[in-house]
Amino acid sequence: MTSKIHVKDSFWLLLAIIILLDPNGIFLYFLAAAAIHELGHWIVIRLCHGTVTRFEISAAGGAMQYHLPRLSVRSEVLIALGGPFFGLVLWLAAGLLHHELLAGASLVLSIFNLLPIPPLDGGRALDCLFAPGHPLSQALAAFFSALILFLGIYAGICHNGWGLCLIGLLLTLERQTGLHSLRIQGKI
Repeated sequence: MTSKIHVKDSFWLLLAIIILLDPNGIFLYFLAAAAIHELGHWIVIRLCHGTVTRFEISAAGGAMQYHLPRLSVRSEVLIALGGPFFGLVLWLAAGLLHHELLAGASLVLSIFNLLPIPPLDGGRALDCLFAPGHPLSQALAAFFSALILFLGIYAGICHNGWGLCLIGLLLTLERQTGLHSLRIQGKI
């Protein structure tokens, strides 16, 4: 019997590095926000009468594979936006309870995931509304990937914060890889 939950070695490595480099424990707030985010996707999948067939956790985040009895654009968009929605609910609740670090982590994670860049949730929602590789989706993804990359370069040069630059670079590369895959499959 195979497990539905798969934790990749990259997640454990990232966790160990962050625990060593995060003496204030801020990463734990992001981990809690990410757990609620993924729970949001799971709840919406269940509300759409679907089942999760596999959940994979890696350094890049969580990814669910699921089966729906009836596939529809509406259900796919709702599932893609379910994680950020629950993250925003957590932001509101944590803010009302004066848990500023948890609220902040949840807000940052939710807004980041709403960016219209595949494989982020905002990009997945756009790909559901338009065909994957649609010119509007490509233009939005290219703009936001470049924006994050350039903001990251600025932060790196001016504030010695190269993390945002790395995220922008990874999103740009992921977008290019995804477009290459679509071209191979003949979808664009």
